[in-house]
Amino acid sequence: MKFINVVPARKSSRGLKNKNLTLINKLKLIEYTFKEIAKGKLKKTFILSDDNKIKKIALKYNLLTDYKRPKKLSLDRTSITDTLYDFVKWHLKNHGNFEYLVLLQPTSPLRKFKDIKKATEIVNKNKYDSLFSISESLEHPYESIDIKNFKKGKWRHLFPKAIKYYRRQDFDINSYFINGAIYIIKKELILKKKIYNYNNHGFYIMPKSRSLDINGKEEIILAK
Repeated sequence: MKFINVVPARKSSRGLKNKNLTLINKLKLIEYTFKEIAKGKLKKTFILSDDNKIKKIALKYNLLTDYKRPKKLSLDRTSITDTLYDFVKWHLKNHGNFEYLVLLQPTSPLRKFKDIKKATEIVNKNKYDSLFSISESLEHPYESIDIKNFKKGKWRHLFPKAIKYYRRQDFDINSYFINGAIYIIKKELILKKKIYNYNNHGFYIMPKSRSLDINGKEEIILAK
């Protein structure tokens, strides 16, 4: 077995209460991820959750719910690397070996199955140790300014080099951001508590229109 999918979904959420169960146009947020996974041939998808309501929904989409996420790994301060490490150790003991873990966060409701498929194809072709999805920056870093540390009526560019440019098409760098929709990680990296290898890493470029990451109420409105 080469790839397995995991969907991490804690019960609690720091920014938005019950975020994963928030209703967006008649579907709960987490169901958008479940629906896209269901379109693929990869049948082995695990939900990493401490929430019985989320697990019940996952069963409707034929996801595996037998991994019991420990309470100590379901806190606001919990590192995703610690959760994945615990899951991998459990999987090797209970379900056998695999090569890559595909991490699909439920906060990316606009991600499509074709994005997941293309990302796995890139890893397959290039034998990368890790990959994450990226998107062209919504706003270029050169357009960022600092107003906090100045008196009223004053400001500065966050990046001093930006004063050389007035038009976006003249910028001397292309800017992308990690959109959080897809991470693919080799098992051996996770066992070292890492999620990417700087020296053998791939990128999947997603359209900005599918790269929304839900953190709070404003993103919920945009998703709708």
